[in-house]
Amino acid sequence: MDTRRLAHHEFPILGRAYFLGGRASTSVKQVLREAGVDDAAIRRIAVACYEAEMNVVLHARSGYMAVDIYPDRVTIAVIDKGPGIENVDLAMTPGWSSATDEARALGFGAGMGLPNIREQADAMDIRTAKGDGVQLFLTFKREVTDDGAPPTGDSGTRG
Repeated sequence: MDTRRLAHHEFPILGRAYFLGGRASTSVKQVLREAGVDDAAIRRIAVACYEAEMNVVLHARSGYMAVDIYPDRVTIAVIDKGPGIENVDLAMTPGWSSATDEARALGFGAGMGLPNIREQADAMDIRTAKGDGVQLFLTFKREVTDDGAPPTGDSGTRG
């Protein structure tokens, strides 16, 4: 694993600012393109970033998204100041949602955010406690194979 960080960027996320939702993830896409990250990898990263960003918008007071670009990978950290996740296993269940009625009225709250993030990322780590916000750490390989999956390592497994 190459430890030389090539770039670092941070983007603020404002809770309940639905009209700004997607701004941080769009900025991440732009810096990844400028850094020469593979288009297929950018698509996977963008999906995960949008889902994570909207979780902050929907559930937290504020937060930020940080992107670090390395020669072989991209890492994303999404840190929020929100209520935290009481039961991560339940939150990872497709279809389960704690979205408010307000968010649901706007078309959010399908309960697919965290499952979609897990599907797109090569590695995912959630650190949270009820009342203490969420720290989400994601890792993506910079290149993917023709079928959209990341290239396999020596072990032949994803991640």
